[in-house]
Amino acid sequence: MKNIFKSILVAIVVLVSFTSCEESDLSIDTLYNEVDTTGAALRMLSYPDDLVSVSGGNFSNCMCYSMEVQEGQGTPTPDFKEVRVYFSSYNDQDTEFPTTDADGNEFSEVLYQTISNPEFDQLSSTNNLPMFELSIPMEELITAFPGAQFTIPSFIVTRFELEMNDGRVWSVNNAGATMGGPYFESPFARKTIFLNI
Repeated sequence: MKNIFKSILVAIVVLVSFTSCEESDLSIDTLYNEVDTTGAALRMLSYPDDLVSVSGGNFSNCMCYSMEVQEGQGTPTPDFKEVRVYFSSYNDQDTEFPTTDADGNEFSEVLYQTISNPEFDQLSSTNNLPMFELSIPMEELITAFPGAQFTIPSFIVTRFELEMNDGRVWSVNNAGATMGGPYFESPFARKTIFLNI
């Protein structure tokens, strides 16, 4: 009788060991095995004030960002080439009517600055990842749009692009809604109210 129980027990153990070694075809396993996690997030640590002006006074006269780059694999040294900062100016909050010059010519998006990987030379105290602090004086914003007829208020959209070393570019148009949420804090675009006073 003991031998029968031992034989049954051994058969069960052998059967379980063979079935547990098979590859799973569950959806979660497919997700882990096939989803590309090599992207990166440009995480904003601090944002500029919602309202800025040229003269300062009661309002800030600088759009100041602190940002860090976090790679999908969670490596401490992200593999990216550069971050590009663009401006566009609008006369309305819905960003439908671009700012124009005196002749009615619309201004298109302007490349303000390109920040290379080595310029991310500080480590953030938040996540200990490469960090860069960007300060944009409002006088420089005005020179980026020569002859612009800014309304009061105008709306400045700051857009960021993160280019990886393999040529992929992440920005507001392909990062997805999840990136802009509270976990990643990676909206890739920010609208600021601008008073040209």
